[in-house]
Amino acid sequence: MRVYGLLLLLAVLPLIGPADLGRAASTQANIDIVAIDLAGRQTNLTRNPALDVAPAVARDGRIAFFSSRGGSDDLYVMEGNGRNVHTVTNGVVDHSGVALAEDLAWSQASWSPHGDKIAFDGKYEAAGPPCEQHCADWKVLVIGSDGSGLEQVALDARAPAWSPNGRSLAYESALGPYFDAASITTKRLDGSGSAHVKAINGQSDVGPAWSPTRNELAFQAQRADGSSTSIYVVRADGTNLRRLAVGHNPSWSPDGRRLAFIDNYKLMTIGENGKGRRRLSRKGEFVVGAAWSPKGGTLGYVAGTKAGQYGGLPTSLRVETVSADGKRVRVLAREAAASSTWARPSGLTTASGCSSPSRCIRFAARG
Repeated sequence: MRVYGLLLLLAVLPLIGPADLGRAASTQANIDIVAIDLAGRQTNLTRNPALDVAPAVARDGRIAFFSSRGGSDDLYVMEGNGRNVHTVTNGVVDHSGVALAEDLAWSQASWSPHGDKIAFDGKYEAAGPPCEQHCADWKVLVIGSDGSGLEQVALDARAPAWSPNGRSLAYESALGPYFDAASITTKRLDGSGSAHVKAINGQSDVGPAWSPTRNELAFQAQRADGSSTSIYVVRADGTNLRRLAVGHNPSWSPDGRRLAFIDNYKLMTIGENGKGRRRLSRKGEFVVGAAWSPKGGTLGYVAGTKAGQYGGLPTSLRVETVSADGKRVRVLAREAAASSTWARPSGLTTASGCSSPSRCIRFAARG
């Protein structure tokens, strides 16, 4: 009988300083992708002396992730139990541009609904020598999950998200030093058209999120004066743009009726109509990311008890779950258990590969 589990995907920020970034960080640091069930039992899925980061789960349970193993940074796919690992890109040959730990930004992946393709972002050289800064920028690509058919979708763009019907990609566009403001673009992959939400101030690696039930997108953007970041919702054709609340990192509930987000380190939810704002995290917690369970009754999140210095991540981090009404909280793992720093869950979904019939949560942890 096939076992299905509840999977939370987290990206992990390695404990490195600015002097350790770039290729040195990719070859020296060790981060693994780990499974933890709701009893707190952990299973290492990668066990490789490399950076294994940014896991994304397909509907059938396969996990796409990025790794520095093999001598170059590339996209990989494995089964939900960590077996049958195979490389999808070959950066030395195809120049896909997978980026690990560069400027503390990692490539991100998004599975197509049928699991046959993966969209991801990669770096490319935007300016030739001599170039002292802003020498590289992001591009969005699509590749078959078997490694075939690599295709470039957009330049000066990143953080792609696949539409629920598989016909379009949404991504953050107009990035780079020569653009005053980023925008959100939706592009039909059959070439029949695209739409833009223009003049969105500020740039980030947090891209748009598709509603699971409507042809709408949620995203975060700064005010023109840079004073605050807010959650916005817009139709995929670029119309009916509306601001919901101050906050960042929006995530849709499975029924499309509510969004979870972070406001001043507090985990909040709000209705898609901007009403019913609710706080879920406890007083004194500093939340850095959250994601919904498949049925919407639970959220997984990462929280600390002390604010980080100079706007950095909080310390004493924990992986927790909370019921959607905020009444039931469980601590699954603490920072000391994995000697890691956790950041930004990227999704919560059903998938196979648990070591027992228990529900599981997946995240990346420093080795």
